[in-house]
Amino acid sequence: MKTGDCKSPVLHSHVVRLRYCAEQALGAISLLRLKHLETQLESKSFLKPGAVVVGIVAVIVLALDQLTKYLVVEQIGMGNAWHPIPALDWLRIVGSYNTGTACGYFPQLGFIFTLAPFFILAVVVWFYRSQPTPGWLLSIGVGLIIGGAFGNLVDRLRLQYVVDFIQVGSFPIFNVADSAVSTAVVIMLLWSLREDAGRESGAGASETGAPAKPADASWKIGLVFLGVLGVIAALGYFVCVFVPTNFLR
Repeated sequence: MKTGDCKSPVLHSHVVRLRYCAEQALGAISLLRLKHLETQLESKSFLKPGAVVVGIVAVIVLALDQLTKYLVVEQIGMGNAWHPIPALDWLRIVGSYNTGTACGYFPQLGFIFTLAPFFILAVVVWFYRSQPTPGWLLSIGVGLIIGGAFGNLVDRLRLQYVVDFIQVGSFPIFNVADSAVSTAVVIMLLWSLREDAGRESGAGASETGAPAKPADASWKIGLVFLGVLGVIAALGYFVCVFVPTNFLR
C-alpha cells in the first residue's frame, strides 16, 4: 500500500499517513477475522434454525401428556374404563400402569427403562445438531420424540411406572407420549425418504444437466413410505397383539 493511497485532510506528514494506513490495514484484518469467527460460531451453534420448533412441540407434547394422565387418574381412576364415544365400543379410556417397555414387555426391568430415555435423547439431539439445515419436518419429529420421552420419564421418576389409558381394540393400552413417539417415527421416515430423493435428484440433474422433476419423485416417495409404514404396522401388530394374545396368556 502506498502512503498516497490514504488520503485525508488531516494528514500532514508521511509519519502520520503511515500510521493511518497501518490502522486501516489492521482494522480490515480484524474485521475479516471477526466475520470468520461469526461464521464459525453460527455453524457450531447449539441452536439450529428449527430449534424453536423443536422446543415448542416438545413442551406441547409434555404438557398434554401430563395433563391427560392427571385427568385420567383423578377423574376416571386406575382400573376403571370410560367410553368417550358410546357408538365406538372399540375405543376406551382405561386407567392402567406399565412398569415395562412398549406393549408391556419386561415389566421387571423398570430401572433400565428409566435410564434409556437419557441415552435416546442424547442420540436424538446429536443427530439433530449434525444436520446442516434441519427442516420443519425433522424439527417436528425431534420435538415429538423429546416431548414423548420426557412425558414417560417424568412418570417413571415420580411414580416408578408409566400411566397408560388409551385402548383401541385389542391393541395394548398406550398414552399421549407413546403416540407422539410413534408419530415421530413416521414423520422422520418421511423426512429420510425426502432427503434421499432430493440427493438422488440433485445428483441426476448434475450428471445430465436436465432439471429435476419433483413430481416424478413424489409418487415414488409416497409408495415407499406407504410400504414401509405397512411393514411397521404389521410388525407392531405381531409384537404387541398377536404374540401376547397367543403366547403370553
